[in-house]
Amino acid sequence: MLYMMLPLDRHFDSGFGAVADSFRDAADALEDSRESASTLNAHLPTSFLYRHAIELYLKSAIIIFHRKLNVPYGGTPANGEPHIPDGTKWKPMYNIHGLLPLYRHFCSLFEDHADYLTNHTNTDWGFPAELGQWIDDIEATDSSSTFFRYPVTKDKAKDKVKSVFREDSYDALLSRVETNKKPTKTLLMLDQDNNVVETFSHDDNRAKEIVGTLKQVAELFSDCHAALVGELTGGA
Repeated sequence: MLYMMLPLDRHFDSGFGAVADSFRDAADALEDSRESASTLNAHLPTSFLYRHAIELYLKSAIIIFHRKLNVPYGGTPANGEPHIPDGTKWKPMYNIHGLLPLYRHFCSLFEDHADYLTNHTNTDWGFPAELGQWIDDIEATDSSSTFFRYPVTKDKAKDKVKSVFREDSYDALLSRVETNKKPTKTLLMLDQDNNVVETFSHDDNRAKEIVGTLKQVAELFSDCHAALVGELTGGA
């Protein structure tokens, strides 16, 4: 496509989609190497890159719709600074980092211009029924694009499950080992009499689940971006 060879500021969507592609490509590279890497908590940068790519893909789609179809952003013209409806107000898009308001506007644009898309494009614009739930799940984990970037956020309860090493129960650990018969990575803290006083176990199940959801949504929006650029902007 033409936009791949142009400077970002010359892209129809101001480069949002191309930068989203670069974040997704970087996330894919990290994810491919994560299983063989010895780095702990490698899911955090991978998750952040996918999550940021999703945000940029949504912003790209919104800009393309508004500019191509000359849809104003509330009281701001289509060629002005992009805005997103959030409640009863239109807020500057550059100040919006939550996926939910972006996704809602993304969906409304597809719904409002369904006839145009049917009559002027050859793409099936249907999305998986689960997409809304996937967005909700991501938003519940990281609503402000900070969860995967920082060790500490305003939500201490979430922060406790961010690491792949978590506080555990010694009795529960023994029960799992006896039941599953699988090796486990565990740190036992002992007192001076060799009594176990604290237990920390490796558990990356939630990390894998989050990365899987983020990757799936990023791939879906990457395909959507390619279709929008091909169908609505002539590859620009």
